[in-house]
Amino acid sequence: MELVGKLTPKALGWDRNKIGSEVAKVPADGGKVLLGRFAGIVAGLRQTVNNDTQEVQSGLKGNFRGISSIDKSEVTSGVCYLPGGIQDMIEGALAAAKEADAKATVNFAIDLFAIPATNKAGYSFKADNIVAPNAADPLAMLLEQAEQNSKAAALPAPEAAAETEKAATKAK
Repeated sequence: MELVGKLTPKALGWDRNKIGSEVAKVPADGGKVLLGRFAGIVAGLRQTVNNDTQEVQSGLKGNFRGISSIDKSEVTSGVCYLPGGIQDMIEGALAAAKEADAKATVNFAIDLFAIPATNKAGYSFKADNIVAPNAADPLAMLLEQAEQNSKAAALPAPEAAAETEKAATKAK
């Protein structure tokens, strides 16, 4: 697994030319090209300024992993940039969660596609939610996991333990 400075479609091997050439091969109506799977736990936003355009760009901060559709390679990062509109949905879920709890995080998992479009690039983006963006309570999840593990490792009931001990004694 590779660790990169930022998780983007490009980090999964999809630059603009490759996306454009692959999208040109699919039907204009309903065709799509899977770029990869993106999943993450969003804790906040990262604002940067594009030196060329002076435009403020927003990225997601947290813990992210992407799986490339090209070769199934995995990439991990603490910052993730998704196409506009798709990232906006996650940012909205984060803002709502932060209103209730300033330390809230939001989990998401999507499959990201490039689809034919009539714009200058010749493509646009579409995402399918695998796990819709939702607020997460990591401590509640940890406690739930601990509860499940403790039930699995529970000792047998006293009668069952006595029967097991008798059987073991007879076997000797």
